[in-house]
Amino acid sequence: MRVSVVIPTYNSGPLVVEAVASVLAQTRPAAEIVVVDDGSTDDTAARLAAFGPAVRYVRKDNGGVSTARNRGVAEATGDWIAFLDADDVWHPRKLEVQCAALARRPDLCLLGTGTYRWPGAHPDPGAEPVVHAVRFDSLVVRNCLVTSTVLARAETLRAAGPFDVALCGPEDHDMWIRVAQRAPTANLSVALTGYRLATPNSLSKNTDRMEAGMRVILEKLERNGVFRGQPLLRRRAWSYFRFSCGAMRYWAGEPGAAIRHLVRSVVGYPFSPITPGQPRKYTFARLKLIAMAVLVGVRGTRRTAAEIWGGR
Repeated sequence: MRVSVVIPTYNSGPLVVEAVASVLAQTRPAAEIVVVDDGSTDDTAARLAAFGPAVRYVRKDNGGVSTARNRGVAEATGDWIAFLDADDVWHPRKLEVQCAALARRPDLCLLGTGTYRWPGAHPDPGAEPVVHAVRFDSLVVRNCLVTSTVLARAETLRAAGPFDVALCGPEDHDMWIRVAQRAPTANLSVALTGYRLATPNSLSKNTDRMEAGMRVILEKLERNGVFRGQPLLRRRAWSYFRFSCGAMRYWAGEPGAAIRHLVRSVVGYPFSPITPGQPRKYTFARLKLIAMAVLVGVRGTRRTAAEIWGGR
């Protein structure tokens, strides 16, 4: 397996250096690292030059992360492509563990991993991880594949088509759905990717485009006949979309919009839209969020995501 690592970056000089360093520290080396600079105006180029020939630096005009990933896929020469965002890092054994799992499961075309909070300490990956299949109907409802964890077969990835540049936010979900229509996908039961959480400010700025993008994905699925003859799958997918929008609006400080989305989610599908085997924390999350959104309107206070999911 020749693994090409594609890293899109934009004005993330200090962070992308950390991302690249985590790839170079892999116990199972990658064949190449392709960093696509999406028109940065900071010192990204100078910082990456310090790595020398270990990094293939590709610069392009600014066009968004989808255009950068598409360029990276086009430049990659490996038969497998791994994605890593500039603000995330990998566990030193990520490629080793993933490639070993893929050797045991040659039917898979895409394999993700769990994540852990970064900055922080790398966790112990432990014994041989379990490969959990990602069912297509589950993926249609909810994206359970984190981009920086994904290792995908290049041939299948290219056959699925490019990342949709019209989507700003959920373009990765759209891609994984198209890949999963062609061959089996899965996640490893171990956290091998350090994930940097978004700040509240970035969430507030991105809520509108995320909501619009998720709607477009569902409309695509409708047009392509994915829901034909599967009315419950359609209801679950739209219900989870409303749930996600309600959660984003709540955390962005918009309780009225959050309540409207969450009520429509419950009415559209009163049971948990998440399929069996997924975290039970989602079962009553909509009702908790409705109650919390009402309290925000009355008291002007807001509980954190951890408090909501943990039931505290």
